[in-house]
Amino acid sequence: MRQLNIVFGEFARGGCMQCQLGIKNVLFITGLCPLNCFYCPVNRDRFGRDVMFINDRPVNKFPDDIIDELDRAGSNGLAITGGDPIMVVDRVVELVKILKDSYGQGFHIHMYTHALNASEDAIRKLTGSGIDEVRIHATNPTQLNGKLDLIKALKDAGIELGLEVPALPRFENDIIKVAELLIINRLIGFVNLNELDVSPANIETLIKMGYRPGPDGSVIGSIGAGIKIASEIRRRWPWINVNVCTSRYKDLAQIGSRLFRINMRISAGDEAVLDDGTLESQDNRGGVVIKLRIGGKEYTVESG
Repeated sequence: MRQLNIVFGEFARGGCMQCQLGIKNVLFITGLCPLNCFYCPVNRDRFGRDVMFINDRPVNKFPDDIIDELDRAGSNGLAITGGDPIMVVDRVVELVKILKDSYGQGFHIHMYTHALNASEDAIRKLTGSGIDEVRIHATNPTQLNGKLDLIKALKDAGIELGLEVPALPRFENDIIKVAELLIINRLIGFVNLNELDVSPANIETLIKMGYRPGPDGSVIGSIGAGIKIASEIRRRWPWINVNVCTSRYKDLAQIGSRLFRINMRISAGDEAVLDDGTLESQDNRGGVVIKLRIGGKEYTVESG
């Protein structure tokens, strides 16, 4: 049986533990990013556009729609993604303050950013924002040139730091070198390696580069690359926690747990919440109807 995820050491206690339990929601805060990474799975209807979605629900009124969804979901934390959130750092800082004031300092917030997009001004703003965790993205050690002092400023501000990248076959040595630079400078406490997802946005480029999409919508060999990277990091720096996160884990554990939690809170009296977070009810003829509520919409995925 294929493992849902492979942990070397322990989970990152903040963001990863909450995602596993379905108590951390996901905010796509912007599609803006000046980079064009060949593996980026963000669809073209979002990438390059300054749009926002909270749990795939469009955010039309900031921050009200975000708070409404967090309340609906009973969330204990928020993951801020993109695009690259650092491109709208003022928005990130404003939101962190609002959420910390509304839900307390224990409300855990983490964000992702590519090292290449880090600037002195943006990092200065983040250091005073109250954000709990920043996950650095870099797949080649040259991408850290001139950036280590900026990353150190985040560390010195008491922000938890980790490296989070896709598990890229043929780039294993480069990613290990990135981890080495961050570890020997005492900047990170964990590494997350995500199975490389295939999407309409990246499938053509991935195939041109010789990658093969698997039947589950991820690149064949990505998990093996992640295990190779993780094993070497743990061999050389056994105190660093490394997690190889599979696409299946995200679908079943992270998203499924979140949907289960939300639907347990909002389901009607004649609806039963199934283990995967979908809802079961009966139609007028007594047939079974399975529904999925996501992004503020409802989909009938099976009936009979």
